[in-house]
Amino acid sequence: MVKLVEIEDDAVFDDDSQYTTDDEEHESVASLTDKEDDGESDFDFEDDDEDEEFEETFLERVQALKDIIPLEKRRAFSSALSSASYWGNFGLHLAGKLSWVFTTSALLVVFPLALESDREKMMQQWESEQGGAMGGGQQQPMMGGGAGMPLPGVAGSAPGLAA
Repeated sequence: MVKLVEIEDDAVFDDDSQYTTDDEEHESVASLTDKEDDGESDFDFEDDDEDEEFEETFLERVQALKDIIPLEKRRAFSSALSSASYWGNFGLHLAGKLSWVFTTSALLVVFPLALESDREKMMQQWESEQGGAMGGGQQQPMMGGGAGMPLPGVAGSAPGLAA
């Protein structure tokens, strides 16, 4: 059932009343727009400073994610990260061991080979100088050492290379 209540005219025009008329409502809206135009407002925005004072650390944000992300997803992510860490560590160890093997092999095999190659080039150069100085462009001596010419690689035949 509907119950009708009579409102007295004095209560409508009273400033303490909860009821307003259309004219009073238009006046309050007009006064609000005037205040906003003047830069004034009925609301205080100084509460925004409280938000700026509260700063979360990275660790606090991660801990807050524990509540958001389900346990199964966290375990799967942890497992994937652990696996990637293991294989990355394994790969770095393998690369270190392989680099050690290649470096020591190069020092033990390639470096002496390069020295011997350089020595061989020096010997060939010395032979060509000896051949040009002896005969003025004559024929190189045979293997038997004919005509009394020294043989390359034989003791006493090249200066500084005595065996």
